[in-house]
Amino acid sequence: MRKALTLLALLLLPLQSWGQKAAADTTAEDEFPALQFLPPGTEVQGISIPRYENHRVSALLLSDKLTVKSRKTVILDKLNASLYNDDNTETNIKTDSVAYNFATKMARTTGDAEVTDPRFSARGKGVVFNTATRKGFLHGPVKTTIATAKLNKKKSSKK
Repeated sequence: MRKALTLLALLLLPLQSWGQKAAADTTAEDEFPALQFLPPGTEVQGISIPRYENHRVSALLLSDKLTVKSRKTVILDKLNASLYNDDNTETNIKTDSVAYNFATKMARTTGDAEVTDPRFSARGKGVVFNTATRKGFLHGPVKTTIATAKLNKKKSSKK
């Protein structure tokens, strides 16, 4: 009986006042819709957030914990972000904590960050990344290792 009442309540949520939304249920363009149901301070353990572009996964965020700061900002702890590039390569970003703002589309890490890509790997003291432009900046001091696979192929073909 309890399950039936819960299911009924969930089904009736969209039918409020014949299309009139309550003020608390409206979402501005720069807010993430799901956050209207989670008050600031809410913590969600073990999350996976995919991002789709043109009917394909363009990014996948895995985090141990998400904390809601506001309807526009979340904090992700122990983040592992995979960005899937158009050339079928994958860029990974790992960090202890990142704040993401849905209004600005900016992610800012606190603490060390590691970026790995088929072309390089880099470690730094933080990352600022714009998810709209898919461009970012790694704060220093930075240690970068450039992949030499292509260089080695060119050298061996000259022998």
